[in-house]
Amino acid sequence: MLPLILGEGWGEVKAQKSKTDSLKKVIARAKQDTNKVKLLIQLGNQYKNSIPDTTLFYFQKALDISKNIKAKNFIAISLRYIGNIHRNQCSYDKAMSYYLEGFKIFEELGNSPDAALAKAGKTGMSHCYNNIGIVHMYQGSYDKAMEYYLKSLEIKKGIGDRYGMSASYINIGIVHSDQGSYDKAIEYYLKSLKIKEEFGDKYGISSCYNLIGTVYNNLCSYDRAMEYYLKSLKIKEELGDKRGMSACYNNIGVTCSDQGSYNKAIEYYLKSLKLDEELNDKQGMSSSYQNIGINHKEQGSYDKAISYFLKSLKINEELGDKNGVAAIYNNIASLNIILADSVALTENQRLNYLNKVVEYGNKSIELAKEIDAMPTENDAAEILMTAYEKLGKYKKAIEFAGIFISTKDSMFSGEKTKALTDLQVKYEREKKQLQIEKMEKQKQLDKKTIEAQQAQNRKQLVIIFSVLMGFIVVLVFSIIIMRMFRQKRKANVLLSQQKQEISEKNEELNQLVEEITTQKDEIETQRDNVEKQKQVIEEIHHEVSQSIDYATRLQESILPEEKLLTKYLADHFVLFKPKDKVSGDFYWWTHIENHTIITAADCTGHGVPGAFMSMLGVSFLREIVNKEYITHTGVILRKLRKEIIKALKQKGEMGEQKDGMDMALISFNHETNVVQYSGANNPLYIITNETRNLQGFQNLEGFDGFYEIKPDKMPIAIYEKMDKFNTHEIQLQKDDMLFMFSDGYPDQFGGPKGKKFKYKPFKSLLLENADKPMAEQQEILNAAFENWKGNLEQIDDVCVIGVKI
Repeated sequence: MLPLILGEGWGEVKAQKSKTDSLKKVIARAKQDTNKVKLLIQLGNQYKNSIPDTTLFYFQKALDISKNIKAKNFIAISLRYIGNIHRNQCSYDKAMSYYLEGFKIFEELGNSPDAALAKAGKTGMSHCYNNIGIVHMYQGSYDKAMEYYLKSLEIKKGIGDRYGMSASYINIGIVHSDQGSYDKAIEYYLKSLKIKEEFGDKYGISSCYNLIGTVYNNLCSYDRAMEYYLKSLKIKEELGDKRGMSACYNNIGVTCSDQGSYNKAIEYYLKSLKLDEELNDKQGMSSSYQNIGINHKEQGSYDKAISYFLKSLKINEELGDKNGVAAIYNNIASLNIILADSVALTENQRLNYLNKVVEYGNKSIELAKEIDAMPTENDAAEILMTAYEKLGKYKKAIEFAGIFISTKDSMFSGEKTKALTDLQVKYEREKKQLQIEKMEKQKQLDKKTIEAQQAQNRKQLVIIFSVLMGFIVVLVFSIIIMRMFRQKRKANVLLSQQKQEISEKNEELNQLVEEITTQKDEIETQRDNVEKQKQVIEEIHHEVSQSIDYATRLQESILPEEKLLTKYLADHFVLFKPKDKVSGDFYWWTHIENHTIITAADCTGHGVPGAFMSMLGVSFLREIVNKEYITHTGVILRKLRKEIIKALKQKGEMGEQKDGMDMALISFNHETNVVQYSGANNPLYIITNETRNLQGFQNLEGFDGFYEIKPDKMPIAIYEKMDKFNTHEIQLQKDDMLFMFSDGYPDQFGGPKGKKFKYKPFKSLLLENADKPMAEQQEILNAAFENWKGNLEQIDDVCVIGVKI
């Protein structure tokens, strides 16, 4: 749910029937064609909020008359207004073609020697640039939108159009707000507000209040947001601006929803919907239906949610609003994911819900690609990635994970990320690990079977040997009997009996021989199978080892190059010791706008799971700092927490996996020598001249010149405490040293008694060697760690960063 925003080209005014009737009468009496054109455009504007087709009719009529009289200025103006109608109907390609055609004419007029025509041409060029920027804004192309808004602003400044400048400031502020640069957004909104107040423009003042409220809502300052929304609403009510009142009700509903007050949110959405219905504002009605549906979904009222989603879908289809249709498809798909996770479902029911997710997700992503609506495509890709993962179709999940990550990056810079490869390694590793475990179990089972069979064979061999020995004895005895038979015919009956016994023994012996032969064949077959399984296990183990080696190289490639840090802070060290081949700890730095930003982070877990979290952390830090130009440490951690919660779909529910990261982050200003620090569970150590005190920070007892700046006790993840991260500012001097680290070093077991190293000896070790060069300090820390660990296993990843000013 997004708040509604108003700016030049964004706001709407209700058509008054009495005014339209008057205009029609004046047009009928108008004798000059130029006056008719002006009145037709004015009349068209009266219908633009209620009957777009009627508006288009009057604008087209104005265009036809303008072409007949060859009035270039009015031709261009008519083209621009027609473009606005197509833009509001989400026909962006048509809108863009009209804007560009009008711009060419305005550009020609702008070079006219006639001062009045030149000014009219430049004013028209400015409006076209602004309208083109709005189209890019609708499509999520923020960089392009900003480019055209700035072009529009530059022209307005050149011709002294202060009122037009205030509108440009609003649109520029909206881009900054959508990109999360809230301080810059507020700056431009206040510039616009100042001009609106100079002109006494209540409508514009109300719009500025509305936008400022939206920024505070995004910053989770809900009381301030509500304050500005109510200010805006009061003015809208005074003006009788029902469309503006509807937007305010919608935004108040969004704030209530963000605070979890879903019933109250629905109450305001219904107020907004009522006004939209009075105005016949179908776009507004669609938005209200969608927001009401989302709140019912959050409350678990899934039947009501789907009912409102379908109402919104029907309107968007009637309007031909492809982006709106795609957004509803995403909402329906998201709802089916929740239903698929419900308890007490049969496997067929679960698969049915997941297949619906795939159906609507694919519909959404196809439409989004068609209209180049990247934010909607990003949402659809995330939904499809989740659905295919739950269906066990990992290749498809990875495919849409790639689209999700690439579109997320493209919305800011168009650069592709390597996180897809890491995700693929994770899936392949998990799949092969399951195969290995299965083969190991089979191997153990086969081993037991073979051992039992061998024991049985030994028993049977004993029996066979006994039978053979018995046979030999019987045979000898038979020979004696035969000799005795020749000697004594009286023993004939006894000899016949003995022969019968020998025959029976022979039959038993033959049966035993046959059984032994069969068992021998079975043993040989089982031995061959075990050998084949052994070969398969060895091949899988080799592939897994190669995948982990690749993951190691991949993680090493995303860690920053040390030459960048050397360029701005020459004397430093990084002690980085992963527990396994890949690490859950990571370090990262960059330099932007005369600030060097450095962090040491500790992700949940270690090995491949931890490395996956570190990849997410680095990817999001690049977006926040490098793409959005944010250097304020508290804002960086807050935005990073928001992205992590969204990426891991954390809701704070019982039994949910508590994944996240701890982090110490600094931003060093090279002009002022002031460093900002914010921490999530990880502190910052500062060692300075013992004769100097750092204002506002207490020197640790027993550690002269050693300061510990405490972190906020909450992680970069969802948590019972979700306050803002505090930002500490410290004035540094030459030779001051800063240390950031994960808990791997002080938590390592070792020493004579196999206990933890602990933090106090760690602080002493840093302080004792503070007079040495940073490179030597790194060697000392590494040697101390290895000596303490001895022959014990390393229990966690280790990361320590030291910087000397």
